[in-house]
Amino acid sequence: MAQLPKGHPSYSVVHEFCQSDVLEHWKLCCDRGELLDGLKRHFRVWVPLVFGNSHDSAKEEHLAEKYLFRPMTEFMCGGNPEEVFSQLKNVDTPSQICGHVFKPGEPTYSCRDCANDPTCVFCIDCFQNSSHKQHRYRMNTSGGNGYCDCGDTEAWKVEPFCSLHSSSMEQNDQVNPVDLLPVDLANRASALFLASLQYAIDLLMWKQCVQLPGGLDPEETVPDIHHCMLFNDEVHSYDQVITTLQRAVDCSQREAIDYATIVDREGRSIVKSGTEQECEKAKEIIEGADFDIFDLILRNTSRHNSKPLKVLVMHNVVVAHQSFALKLIQWLQNIISKSDGLRRLFCLLSMNAPPKKDLCDAMEIDDVDAPASLMERVLLADTQLWKVVRVKIHQLLMAGALMDQECKKLFAGMFTKCYEQLMKEFCLDDHDHDVSVMSLSVQMFTVPSLARWLITEYNLLHVILQSFLTACKQKKDKDGRLCFDRNDRSPSFKRASYMLYDIKYALLARPVDPEDWSDALRTNFLNGVVSLLELLRVMQGMDGVTRQTGQHLEFEPEWEGAFNLQLKLEDTLVLFTRWCSMDKVVLIEAYKETLEALYHSYETSKKEKGKCEVAGHTTKSMKYDVSNQPISIHLPLTRFLAALHLHLEKFDLTFHSPELMTKKRLDPVDLLEPPLRAQVMIAQTQAGMWRRNGFALLNQIFFYHNVRCRGEMYDRDILMLQIVASLLNPNDFIVHLLNKFNLLHWAKPEYDIPGGQEDSVRQTVMLAEEFLNLLIILLEERYIPGVGSVTQQDVIKREIVHQLCIMPMAHSELAKGLPVDPNSETGMEDVVNEVAEFKKPSSTGKGKYDLKPEYYKMYCPYFYHYTKAEQSKSEEAQRKRKKQAGESQALPPPVPPPLTSQFAAIVNILHCDVMFHIFKMVLTRTAAQRSRSWSEAQFERILYIIGIALHEQKRAFKEGNTSYDFLTKAMKEDGLLSKLQCLVGNQNLNQDPSRDLLAWSLKQFAEVCTLKSEPVCLETLHSLASCTDQKTETERKRKAEMAAKRRARVMAQISKMQRNFIAENSELFDQTSTELKTVTSDMDLGVMVPPTFPVALGPHRSQANVTGPIQATCILCQEEQEISCSGKAMVLAAFVQRSTVLSQSRGKMLDKKDDYDPLFVPVDLFTGTHVSSCGHVMHHDCWQRYFDNVMNKERRRPLRFRQSFSYDIDKMEYLCPLCEGLSNTVIPIVPSLPSLYPAGNKKEVDLRFDDWLDGIEKTVQNSIKEAQDKESEDDFSLFQPCPISTITRMMAESVAKNFQLLWEYVYDDASGHFSEGMREMLKKFARDVYAFGLSVEPDDESPRVSILAWSTCAFTIQSVEQNLRGEGKSLFGSIPTRQADLIGSLVRFAAVCSQVMNPDMVKQNCVRLLSALIPCDSEKVNKGSPCLLDLDMFHFLTIVTMTLPSLYVDQQHCIVNTLPTGDLNNQHAMQLVVTAHIVQILLTFAWDTEESMDVESDSEGEALLKIYLQLQKTAGLTPEKVPSPYQLLQYVRSAVMPFLRCAAILYFHITGVSPPDELHDHFCTKEYEVLCRYLSLPVNMSELFESVGDITTALIKSWCSSKSLRDRLSANSEKIVRYPIVKNDLVPLPVDYSELINKVSTFTCPKSKDSDDSRAPTMCLVCGQMLCSQSYCCQKDLEGSSVGAATEHAYFCGAGTGVFLRVRDCQILLLAGKTKGCFLAPPYLDNYGETDQGLRRGNPLHLCEERYSHLKKLWFTHAIPETIAHNLEFNSSFTTIEWQNL
Repeated sequence: MAQLPKGHPSYSVVHEFCQSDVLEHWKLCCDRGELLDGLKRHFRVWVPLVFGNSHDSAKEEHLAEKYLFRPMTEFMCGGNPEEVFSQLKNVDTPSQICGHVFKPGEPTYSCRDCANDPTCVFCIDCFQNSSHKQHRYRMNTSGGNGYCDCGDTEAWKVEPFCSLHSSSMEQNDQVNPVDLLPVDLANRASALFLASLQYAIDLLMWKQCVQLPGGLDPEETVPDIHHCMLFNDEVHSYDQVITTLQRAVDCSQREAIDYATIVDREGRSIVKSGTEQECEKAKEIIEGADFDIFDLILRNTSRHNSKPLKVLVMHNVVVAHQSFALKLIQWLQNIISKSDGLRRLFCLLSMNAPPKKDLCDAMEIDDVDAPASLMERVLLADTQLWKVVRVKIHQLLMAGALMDQECKKLFAGMFTKCYEQLMKEFCLDDHDHDVSVMSLSVQMFTVPSLARWLITEYNLLHVILQSFLTACKQKKDKDGRLCFDRNDRSPSFKRASYMLYDIKYALLARPVDPEDWSDALRTNFLNGVVSLLELLRVMQGMDGVTRQTGQHLEFEPEWEGAFNLQLKLEDTLVLFTRWCSMDKVVLIEAYKETLEALYHSYETSKKEKGKCEVAGHTTKSMKYDVSNQPISIHLPLTRFLAALHLHLEKFDLTFHSPELMTKKRLDPVDLLEPPLRAQVMIAQTQAGMWRRNGFALLNQIFFYHNVRCRGEMYDRDILMLQIVASLLNPNDFIVHLLNKFNLLHWAKPEYDIPGGQEDSVRQTVMLAEEFLNLLIILLEERYIPGVGSVTQQDVIKREIVHQLCIMPMAHSELAKGLPVDPNSETGMEDVVNEVAEFKKPSSTGKGKYDLKPEYYKMYCPYFYHYTKAEQSKSEEAQRKRKKQAGESQALPPPVPPPLTSQFAAIVNILHCDVMFHIFKMVLTRTAAQRSRSWSEAQFERILYIIGIALHEQKRAFKEGNTSYDFLTKAMKEDGLLSKLQCLVGNQNLNQDPSRDLLAWSLKQFAEVCTLKSEPVCLETLHSLASCTDQKTETERKRKAEMAAKRRARVMAQISKMQRNFIAENSELFDQTSTELKTVTSDMDLGVMVPPTFPVALGPHRSQANVTGPIQATCILCQEEQEISCSGKAMVLAAFVQRSTVLSQSRGKMLDKKDDYDPLFVPVDLFTGTHVSSCGHVMHHDCWQRYFDNVMNKERRRPLRFRQSFSYDIDKMEYLCPLCEGLSNTVIPIVPSLPSLYPAGNKKEVDLRFDDWLDGIEKTVQNSIKEAQDKESEDDFSLFQPCPISTITRMMAESVAKNFQLLWEYVYDDASGHFSEGMREMLKKFARDVYAFGLSVEPDDESPRVSILAWSTCAFTIQSVEQNLRGEGKSLFGSIPTRQADLIGSLVRFAAVCSQVMNPDMVKQNCVRLLSALIPCDSEKVNKGSPCLLDLDMFHFLTIVTMTLPSLYVDQQHCIVNTLPTGDLNNQHAMQLVVTAHIVQILLTFAWDTEESMDVESDSEGEALLKIYLQLQKTAGLTPEKVPSPYQLLQYVRSAVMPFLRCAAILYFHITGVSPPDELHDHFCTKEYEVLCRYLSLPVNMSELFESVGDITTALIKSWCSSKSLRDRLSANSEKIVRYPIVKNDLVPLPVDYSELINKVSTFTCPKSKDSDDSRAPTMCLVCGQMLCSQSYCCQKDLEGSSVGAATEHAYFCGAGTGVFLRVRDCQILLLAGKTKGCFLAPPYLDNYGETDQGLRRGNPLHLCEERYSHLKKLWFTHAIPETIAHNLEFNSSFTTIEWQNL
């Protein structure tokens, strides 16, 4: 919408609008054939008024509907549109195709069993209602371009309909839906469709920025308003645009971000409005920004481009008409969706050719260049349009032409006709493929019948390939080969590669039946083959390399481009081959064309042939030295011929068949050269001869063998070598190989005579090993349909067997090692269960496939798809397995499958003369005492080949094949067998595998001899074999005995040295205890339990369990020291963080941090401070030095690098020196509190609770009363505790005496001393807790410092207790030692904290806290006091416990022991707080609507019910229904349990009284009773209200009758927290991940006016809110910096810590603060126990409760910051991510 600037005049002229007059005028124009002129006259008046003013979107939409779209709709309908559309819908035949158009991110489902190709998908509704749900399916997310294929019979092999569309199958295709339209409506609609579409196209393609097309100029003078319009491209980044806009239009960063977001989303945006001069000035700045700002910044980035930002200055009227034209496209889409007839009519009209004169006038071009139709004009104009217009037009095409089967065919023809021009413009465009009209090709080319029709009628394959060849011209070198330049950053060729996907789409559905072929189809398909061969010719020999011999390669050559092209062509080559294999005529012609193409690309005339002789056999071989002449690994022509050759036998053809003869063709020797050269180069690389060629060559070789490329590269080369081997004389073939490997000299016996360079010999030996390895591959690799008698399933089976011979593998690991077909299927699931057993995963691990034992016999150690590392691993694994089973360690060849007839001649290699010569030569060198050219690897390979030969001999005997006679040659005198016999016991064979393989070979000879009728000396063979076995076993035993003796000698020597050392240092050993010291934590509960039931509080409390001094070892200096207050301080590394984990008011924030009073902690615990620790101990000074070193080191680092690390020094963070756990402070370790109590027994005091409470009330009231006159001072000054003498004067003498004794302090100069280091650490930790807990600056003088210390202790205990309760664990038996030490240290720190704080502040805090429960008449004081219902009573108890001993401290004595001891004071304080808590519970009791159990009530329940009713009455409440006594009793007990559990933990660490054994039991049924007894509380809670005095009763009554409490209980009050408080948890997730994707697909960006989809929808797992993450549009300002939606949400929801699920990426995002985060695997697993981040595999995912529980525990135990730190430390890729933008 055009945005007018403030102060500019608007189109305020009011025109009279009469719809009937407008419709009448349009009718007259329509009758004259001039409807477009009539529309323009209306548009020129109303479009500027509607779209040219600064209306908000809602008003603009309303006006457009009233003045523009409603009249057009009624004109077309000729009446009420709703009624007309309803009538049209009734005559429609329901479409058999679902046609649901996918939104970006919406889930799609493809049935792997039934889909014709991976692009055929269901929407979620169709999938859920189809039988395919029970099949194997793949789940993914849509990119937004496509629709549901349900009902499309060509998309599915079976069951194309879901239950929702099954009724649509009966459809009369003969009826033209246009004929069902009323004639007058059809006429009006035809005129309106043509006129409106032409108007929209004219305006959207309009290039004039100030003038309008003819007939649209406004009648009146319009305001001269211009807009500076910025357009989108894919070259410039967000930051570039934002910075440029801030300079050009003088806007804020937030406004610039909004502009950039709109430009990115819609394709253009108005960035400035004003006069033409103002806009031109802004335009100049924007266009010049690229050169004066970003050139230096982007010089080293791939996005660098000198292209400036596109910006135009446009008149407001032009912008208004273009905005309306865009809305008009949407209106057309809505209209044609109302009826099949309207859809067909629109498509036919838009695709029919209008009069050329009209079209030429509109486009201002000549007749010759005019498009044939409006639709064609739309297609050709695609790259001229901005993004949102493209998207809307594509949606119109999908809703129109692509949804109507007849029109889809016409549109596909038009698209193909324009394909070359469209692709040419797309290559020059700068928009993504997703928003290009070329993305629609998949909707047409994947329809089998349509694709074949396009090939037949429009020569589709030739058109696409010729278009691609045109794009390749710019990449050719002087020799006509493709050559890629690393410095060429033009994206045009990369964009041209999309044509290769179109070729693949067109070839996916090959003709299966002979009747599918026609002459035209054959002709045009062969045209496509010729074009393909033209492409392969320019690829043949590209990126040739020559071996570097002098110096290392100076610059690494570019090699990625060629392999990227090869990868994109892989499927296309396979599909072309499959098409050729379906028809004999096509195969013959394609084979001949390929031979001719090879002939023209081959350099036969330039190369000479020379004679080569081996073992008396001479042949001519081409002179080409691989080691010093150019070699290319890219040979697509040769490989395509090899692929075609496989199918010759199917049609009874051979290489020499007359049908395949051409004038220009190569002989087999010429075909042998290219692939053989590549193999030799790789062998020489293995031998270290090409190491100066750098990594580029190694990378090429890696991808050549990689599973992604090998199918059409390495495998085809091996196939071509096998083809040539089957065509040539075997002796000639081996000589050719020896010649190319440069091993002719190695094959001569005299080569073994010493002489020559040692390095050359070493290389020759390695080349010989590679030569023999290649022979093994050529002879054994028959698992190729057409080479061996195998099926495709056999091939997959063998691949799986060899993968699992390396190690057991997970499903994804196994699938990753298997090749995929054009449909992205490996075929693994069909056979894997036959050969392997799947072991289900554990709770967090992956499931693994284990190979079944019977399939180990298929293992081949020289499997050609193994890398060197995999080969070594597999051999080691198999030998280890055999050794454990007590089997021979030989790895013999498996029995290969029989060869097909056209490849049967390959086996002749095994018994040819040259091969036998090599056999004998290697065996002779093996037997020699010394041989420079021999290696054990050669020997093993020779034995392996002999094993293959013996397998073939067995097969020949069984089949009666007399032509193959390996055995006769082998058994000749001084032949192969005799050579082998001589090697038995040879000293050169010192490895068990070699000896075992020799024994196996002799046994095989024996078995083969039994099959031959001629008598042979079998006994000799058997004896030799058994002798070999016996010798092997004897040798093994001898080695084992020698190893045992050697170990015994070494152990004896060590023992002797130990004895000598002890003798020499006897004094030292006499003084040292030989027993290990037991160092336990303070919470070590394994000590002896007192015989009586332990009691922690009151005068009858049990004896503290003091274990003596605790020893700790510093992890930095390794010095051991006793923990004490007066010695050197010891500290624990700790991490303090704000937390909302326990919050009952999610999203509530701590607003005024400087004014927040932490003394009264709210019951909703909306925020708290948590402490965690790794448990490692250090001296405080050692830690200080370590910490200072870390700080200094990081401060020396440049500022821009600091945030990349796992800790932030600005936040005082560091890593624990030992475990590298994240820390930001240290906790001082204080000795156990009982050890700090003064010596001697303190006199016990007998003071009733009511009397104690009376003294406390008097203290609070009098302390406040004294300060009532001090109006000018702050709240703290209102609380000045009066001396205890003042209080006792108001009490009875006996009570006063006991009350005085209760606060009797021991003044002892020794007991209260803290070392300077201890005091410093106590203050530091208190200061850090205050600073981190409130996110404020440290302030030692603040009265809130000590309060935060006590609150932190309470909050940490509460989180530990809730975690134990949630996991169903016992209170004391399940806390890990590390956590127990932490809690103990926290409690002891909180207890002694008052020793280093200002005593006046401590007393004031105590009085202020007690005033919340003690009634007071002073309104001034009570104004800030919270309501009883809003207090968290455990925090209250903790602070009271820590401050109460200091209540009457005399300021004159500075060294005073004021530690809590668990005495009567603590007992009465506990009773007071528990009473208040019971009142909270009873007043907030929520009635359970379920029927209560019919249980006989007891006296306790009855008493509680009576108290409940009395409290309700006092509070002014009338319960609707009275609970049963039993129900109320159970409720109260369950509600008070969390408080009692926390109190037990607190007082255990204060008093040191060991808890009862029952609290260690996970299944304790009497936990409530045990806790009450341990805490000196009555088990019957009603006693707290019944057996008390008047003071207590009055106090309870004052609580219930207070105005603040009654207000909170009113209906209008805020939410009240009820008990028992439910443990927080992460949000529940659906079991099926697709449900989550589907839910998220409806989520739109909250900042988008048009409800655009979010690019990265992210769910907060804490509260469930959906966010638009990783997007500039939703960035917000947070504490002065711009952050992403997830970071901002984590700040408010989790106090800076967040747990998110990125739904479309299927990964967990953890955030801590603004600059740190990490990704984790999601809790969703497939059936194989594996995650699928990014949904790359697409397997159905289901929620794993164990993994989700682990994630929940991470969150609840506050381990997220530490998890992030560890991930950042060990995953370098995380450090480059700008986490604050997520």
